[in-house]
Amino acid sequence: MTILESEQQPVFDYRALRLLVGLVAFALPVAARLISAIRLSSVSASYYTDARDVFVGSLFVIGALLIAYNGHTPPEKWVSKGAALAAIIAALFPTTCDECAADIKSTIHTVAAVILFSTIAYFCLGPFRTNTKGKKGKKGRRAAVYLVCGWIIIGCMLGAGAAQITMSDATRKTLAITFVAEFVALWAFGVAWIVAGKVIPPLVDEDERLKLSLK
Repeated sequence: MTILESEQQPVFDYRALRLLVGLVAFALPVAARLISAIRLSSVSASYYTDARDVFVGSLFVIGALLIAYNGHTPPEKWVSKGAALAAIIAALFPTTCDECAADIKSTIHTVAAVILFSTIAYFCLGPFRTNTKGKKGKKGRRAAVYLVCGWIIIGCMLGAGAAQITMSDATRKTLAITFVAEFVALWAFGVAWIVAGKVIPPLVDEDERLKLSLK
């Protein structure tokens, strides 16, 4: 490869950015639960445990990667920037602890989390499906994954919101409603972005697959 050809290669591959975002989102709830070593009322509540650094660090990593991701259209670019800001705000403004009353910080955290998950659902149901919806073969399989993940995220948000209105704090904590909703939503988030990274052979044609290499 000549110097000119090398300079024409993209510094960041959008597929690699998607893959990294997905891996971090997928790993976050598992790591938070294992490191905290206690029963959590929510993934966000890991902020008050030994998993605090992992929780905050993961949100900052997701935010940084989303800042670097511009998508393929201006709307994708700005939605990604909004999601990045939401992830960073959610890290800086922790949710309420199990023994604390809700305050302005926890409210800001909740709003930021809703914005983050809403933008991820947007990517799943919108941009990611633009070139795959209605297609057959591997593109069609990816479209189905995006559709399922998007609606799972929406369902988790609606379910957690409904529980907030209809259940007492004690019942929600006992059933770990918020934790389950956040866990499942983060996994759906992770799966969608990993698939969008076009690295899984059964879901991507050879000519569009991200090939990881150290060369």
